[in-house]
Amino acid sequence: MKEKKFNKKGISALVATVLLTVFVISLGLVVINWSGKLVEEGIEKSQSKIGSNLECADVNIKLEEKLGLPSTIIIKNNNKNNLELEGFIGRFFKTNGDVIVDYANNDFSDDKKIKAFGAREFNFDNIQTVNVAGNPGVTIKWSDINRIEIIPRVDIGEEIVNCDVRKVAWEK
Repeated sequence: MKEKKFNKKGISALVATVLLTVFVISLGLVVINWSGKLVEEGIEKSQSKIGSNLECADVNIKLEEKLGLPSTIIIKNNNKNNLELEGFIGRFFKTNGDVIVDYANNDFSDDKKIKAFGAREFNFDNIQTVNVAGNPGVTIKWSDINRIEIIPRVDIGEEIVNCDVRKVAWEK
């Protein structure tokens, strides 16, 4: 009788191929799952950004100094489509190069919103700033300020967005 010899090298190559195939398929599924979630989040963020950019296209504000009161700035809302300003974020550029961001006027109540084609005065002399958490920040002296930037905030449905692209500046 003849002995049958099994070629063990052939079996180990077959096992290696099967294991490698299973590994590659598993890795592919993990990458597809991960990238799907990443793309979904990116789409949601871009839809919100596109919506806010479209809504901000109608935003048009103007800053003017009140005659006789240099620390009082008038914010005029020249927005189209009856778009009210829900608030604004102020950035104060000091003469020493520091920038202070003020969130004090971040969210207006219904009676304080700046209606379309309306205006409000804001006195920025010795103001107490408010940080993101709503806590008091630093006191700004008008004599230290050489530039103010106002970033308007508008309501786009159920979300209030900052219209960074429509910010306006006033300089001494």
